[in-house]
Amino acid sequence: MNQEQDLQKRMMIFFVVVAVLMIGYSVFSSYFFESPQDSQKAQIQQTEKQAPPQNQTESVQETQQEPANNRTEKTPAVNYTAGGSFNLVLDNRRLNSDSLQDTVSVKTEFGEVVFSKIGGRVISIYVEKYKTDIVSEFAKKNRIFPTEVITTDPEITALLNFTPYRLERNGNTLTFILEQNGIRVVKKFILDGSVFSFELSTQGLEKYGLAVVNGITLSETESAFGHSGAVVKADRELIKIDTDIEREQVIRGNILWAGEENKYFLQMLATKEGFTATHIVPVAQNKTVVFSEIKPSFEGFFFGGPKLYSLLESLTEKYKKEWNKDLALQDTVDFGFFGILGKPLFFVLHFFYDFTHNWGVAIILLTVLIRIIFFPLNHKSLKAMKKMADLAPEIKKLQKKYKDDPQKLQQEMMKLYAEHGANPMSGCLPIIVQIPVFIALYNVLMVTVELKNAPFILWITDLSSKDPYYILPILMGLSMVAQQWITPSSDKNQRMIMYIMSAIFTFMFMNFPSGLVLYWLTNNILGLIQSYFINKTMGKAKKNS
Repeated sequence: MNQEQDLQKRMMIFFVVVAVLMIGYSVFSSYFFESPQDSQKAQIQQTEKQAPPQNQTESVQETQQEPANNRTEKTPAVNYTAGGSFNLVLDNRRLNSDSLQDTVSVKTEFGEVVFSKIGGRVISIYVEKYKTDIVSEFAKKNRIFPTEVITTDPEITALLNFTPYRLERNGNTLTFILEQNGIRVVKKFILDGSVFSFELSTQGLEKYGLAVVNGITLSETESAFGHSGAVVKADRELIKIDTDIEREQVIRGNILWAGEENKYFLQMLATKEGFTATHIVPVAQNKTVVFSEIKPSFEGFFFGGPKLYSLLESLTEKYKKEWNKDLALQDTVDFGFFGILGKPLFFVLHFFYDFTHNWGVAIILLTVLIRIIFFPLNHKSLKAMKKMADLAPEIKKLQKKYKDDPQKLQQEMMKLYAEHGANPMSGCLPIIVQIPVFIALYNVLMVTVELKNAPFILWITDLSSKDPYYILPILMGLSMVAQQWITPSSDKNQRMIMYIMSAIFTFMFMNFPSGLVLYWLTNNILGLIQSYFINKTMGKAKKNS
């Protein structure tokens, strides 16, 4: 095999591997690689508690009907054991205590929040724009909700959460009061959209250990991309724990807030004084409950809503002023390994949306901007490929002439490249520089909730979901074929491999979010236009010479 063919095949293998890695990196990394947040343990002590024997486990299955707003999902049976000082009381007492009918609802700018007068608990946070209830069907079926107060005495825990409270309401301020057996509990909520301040005061519970439920595993998203599970913010790090843990985990230290998240939504609770310990307890297959130890009284806030970067950032700024603490809520939006590039890309994307009010158009404009920025590199790459294609006949003559003398062939080819200012690797290097930008943009389009239920045109009603008619993926595949047809190449085998790659990418992208496919299609079309003008200008220059 001659040197030129060997070099080109090596380059093709490289690009095929890179392309596959670009698409699969972020998805597979969530399964096989430990995140940096999990690996950092500075100033945090994490312990695990062994689960007791199986015959001590309580098992609960719930079959009651739920409100129509709930998204249907397979709900596993509870498989929970009280392995530590706190007991969630996940048994029939919990199931039978609340029919979820004695409720009070509050309309907000995002949708509707529903409280149960039994326990004064948050049982639904429905976000109209995303057609999503932040409180999962699993939580409702098993009657385990955020803002519950858990104690070290299961009987007291049952009293606090399974007993009717007296309600006092003044607009969006709801106060739930329990007075029984010498115990007084007051829960005060002041609602403001998906955020509401939460004040708790108790009397008669001083001899018990107390904790508050920060969150329960959220409903599953359509894609496995992104983290789903517990999230705990300590002083200097954001700790993420997956839902598939088998033992209770306790994180100790100065904890600012804790809760549960998935790719698009967050459920968390923070207090002004913070927490000293947070428990992450597996209660069913891939289901966890997060609760944090508290003092008899506290003031804080609860958030249940979409991970809109601007919203989370504004909340962070608000409490930085009021509490003098950096909650860094916006860090729950995971822009991936190349986050240093992903954040600026997201800000520019948002900037375009503010003017166009269409996320699809914003994606197109961002793609055009990226293409303009990389125009010199792309131009250099395409010109280099064109030169190599023009030299193909001369290279074949050299290969035929020096087929028995590889060393002489190499010398003559290098001489030919030097005479014409060609470099086989000059078409490769500009593309390598752009790979981190592509991966960063890929992550942005995959994790930002702003694209969820965001329409583009006609049949594209949700840029975070696949194209229902596969029109965009097919157009993208055709654009890749056209791009290879117009792009200069000195190797027919290389061109055939790229045609095959076009077919593979078309099938891969059929189930990808339409926003990502739109980016790739736009990028290919711009590449076609650039290739056409380069071929035209270089063709004229060749004729004139």
